[in-house]
Amino acid sequence: MYAQQCSTEIHQAIEAPSDPETRSNRGGKITTYLRWAGTLLIVVSAIGFMIQGHADLVPAYRYWVGLAFTLVLCGGGLLCAYGMRETRGARIFFGLGTAFVSVQVSQVGAMIYAWWHGQAALQPAYGWLRFIGVSPALIAVDLVLTAILMGAVSYAGFSILARRHTKRLMQAAIVGNALLLIPVRDDHWVAWLIGGLFLYGRAAEQRLHRDYAMQTWEGRAARTLLVLPLAIMIGRSLLHPVSYPLVLVLCGILAIGAIHDLKRYTRSPRLLYCGQWVGTWAALVGWRVGCEAFFGGIGGYNARLLPLSGLLFFLSGQVTYHPRLYRTFASLVAAFGACAALLEAQAWAPIVAPAVGIALTVAGMHCREKMPLLCGSICFLAGVLFYGRFAMDYFSAIPWVGTIGLGFIVILAASWLDRQDRRLFRKAGYYLQQLKSWS
Repeated sequence: MYAQQCSTEIHQAIEAPSDPETRSNRGGKITTYLRWAGTLLIVVSAIGFMIQGHADLVPAYRYWVGLAFTLVLCGGGLLCAYGMRETRGARIFFGLGTAFVSVQVSQVGAMIYAWWHGQAALQPAYGWLRFIGVSPALIAVDLVLTAILMGAVSYAGFSILARRHTKRLMQAAIVGNALLLIPVRDDHWVAWLIGGLFLYGRAAEQRLHRDYAMQTWEGRAARTLLVLPLAIMIGRSLLHPVSYPLVLVLCGILAIGAIHDLKRYTRSPRLLYCGQWVGTWAALVGWRVGCEAFFGGIGGYNARLLPLSGLLFFLSGQVTYHPRLYRTFASLVAAFGACAALLEAQAWAPIVAPAVGIALTVAGMHCREKMPLLCGSICFLAGVLFYGRFAMDYFSAIPWVGTIGLGFIVILAASWLDRQDRRLFRKAGYYLQQLKSWS
């Protein structure tokens, strides 16, 4: 009986994979892997062609090769949708086609820029990425074809990925691609364009993120397509010498994305922890670059430490892990900067030191932390002592006037304490007990 039971169990284990539902699940996984592999091959091959080009291919003709490639992708989507009656492959093909439309727009923008500025145009160091000698007539034809292609392919791609939000997605895509056509490559304008496009795309993506339907892989793919013009603009700007404004904007984008926006896409503690430190590093690099751009370096460090302290206090309200560490370090930095400025007798120190002391004290009381309160008290006391120096000089010049004033103040203080001593000591004891419980 036992042998027969074992034999039955073995036969059941062998025959279990032949169950239709199991075969369907296994087949679904295989087709999913195949789709990912095919998508990766297409993307890598297209990127390789755009970067490397062809030995005898004129840069202006690369646009036509990309146009044909985009049309082939759309043809694959139509074949899947109407020939095979299969929608997943159609979504992939039309999504890739929509992505490569932005690449086509970027190429037309490079042609317009090269024609607009002529010999003064900034060209990348790589010869196959230059668009030189393109006629205005060819640029006009390419621009019209790109506009038609962007309207048709983008509408088809967004409709099949997220039909409910097609209009909003199309508006965001048109804005991003239109900014790619602006013929500027100088330091400040490019930084402004990247920053503006990031804020606009971020606002559009946040509105779409609230819809539960946009949490599917189709919705995520549609939202990813909105980021593509920004990624192209950033990559294109890195082909030229990097400027201080561009580095500041890129550090700000990385800090906002890694610290704040990452929380909307994942709940993994490990990813959030790594993102927090990456964003903090980007913010500190931005502060360092800002010192170079506006102050000519970190020399005269006292004026540079206070913005760093403010930055760390701001980050402490955004991060998930170790916010107290940020505030502690920010308090020490602010106290050191203010006190060092007083010792060096800098012009702004007598006003800033008491103000920093009050701000740190309020922050310590609000957060119920001892270090900001202690640093604030030190800064405020240092500021008061700085002004006390003038009182001492006045007292040494006319000692009898100072003595009369001091005696007057002492008598008034004694009278006030005589009426408020119990209440004052009771409140002082209460605050000391509260202070002991602070972190």
